[in-house]
Amino acid sequence: ALLVLAALAALLAADLSGMSKAETERIWQPFLLWLLPATALLPRRGVRWWLAASAVPALLINHLLWTGW
Repeated sequence: ALLVLAALAALLAADLSGMSKAETERIWQPFLLWLLPATALLPRRGVRWWLAASAVPALLINHLLWTGW
């Protein structure tokens, strides 16, 4: 859990400092290595809710805004 909190703190610092403005994929990928296992700590009964909470905003942004992806 400590590594997950450290990765979240590093992501927050990178975002607030403006470091993540340019090459987003290359900057965020090392932190995702530590955040992905954190999903195992989520409550088992809330897994579907967390999936929807991550998928719905991504789909809305992709379909409603011009993102260039």
